[in-house]
Amino acid sequence: MQIIKKSDLEFQRKIKAYAKDQETGYVQQFEFIHSEHTLERASQRAINDFRIKIALVYGDTVRKQGYEFCILGKDRIPEDLLRYKDKLKNTVVVMDGQSDTLVTCYRAKDPYKQIRKNPKMLLTQRMAA
Repeated sequence: MQIIKKSDLEFQRKIKAYAKDQETGYVQQFEFIHSEHTLERASQRAINDFRIKIALVYGDTVRKQGYEFCILGKDRIPEDLLRYKDKLKNTVVVMDGQSDTLVTCYRAKDPYKQIRKNPKMLLTQRMAA
């Protein structure tokens, strides 16, 4: 039996992503925190931290009803990652707009349309939580 320390759990919940500006060479670090729900859903949907990081760094950000949706469409995947295109495309990572907490992650056939069409559903889910 292995004893898990609180600090080990916190380490698993943090995710760091780095973005480098191609023109200036400036590297920026982002740090996000997984919620329990995100860890569970990512595991169920086979979305690993690599996919989440790529969506956060290269994806389009849409702000709606207190959430930020990072959408990695097939046209946003960088050239050096095109070999992973089928696994990366249409990945959506949802963040809380007030903090750096990841709420959930999923893949959708047309994520832009899905986010545009479901505003009331998002509001009721947030109020219930």
